[in-house]
Amino acid sequence: MFENLKFPIPLDESRFDEWLVQGRTSKIRYNYLVVLWDESEKDYRPVYLSERADLEKYIDDTNNISSVPVAGYDIYSESKIM
Repeated sequence: MFENLKFPIPLDESRFDEWLVQGRTSKIRYNYLVVLWDESEKDYRPVYLSERADLEKYIDDTNNISSVPVAGYDIYSESKIM
């Protein structure tokens, strides 16, 4: 995933699927997954959110160059929302 974007490595789909499962099975009720590119680690990382409104802070955060938002997903429908 994301191999055509500006990131140096693609995200393995099985890893992405694991993140979705982790979000669904968490004791905390998460509804959304944001995939970030971590510049310092040179790797992708998941961020789980309960509220869709919380996505805005990742979209609007232009000051944080160490973590770049790649995409956002609804955990249950698996649809891309950002």
